[in-house]
Amino acid sequence: MARLLLLLVLLSMASTLVSADTHSDCGLAETAFGMCIPYVMGDEQLDPKCCNGVQSVNDLASTSKARRDICECLRNLMVRVGNVNSGLLAGLPGACGVNTNVIPSGLTFDCST
Repeated sequence: MARLLLLLVLLSMASTLVSADTHSDCGLAETAFGMCIPYVMGDEQLDPKCCNGVQSVNDLASTSKARRDICECLRNLMVRVGNVNSGLLAGLPGACGVNTNVIPSGLTFDCST
């Protein structure tokens, strides 16, 4: 079931990539964060590719507005994924050694702060 859900999320992300939104920070952030989905679902161990994605997402958030927009984008992605382990999600930046507040720590995270 988890693999089917992951496939659906990846297909959703692929459709984002071919849309007009391809070069937006949201599309780039979703793509970079994609390798983290199995981890935050609790299905796999932390992959170095996920940590590279976390660093890429952090690099995209170069302004306060970009940070809020990317945070909201990733929060919406996690809502679509649904079965997210909030503890793993909240601890992801630290586990990757990335000091960032752009990764939402849960499905109800307030990205406006």
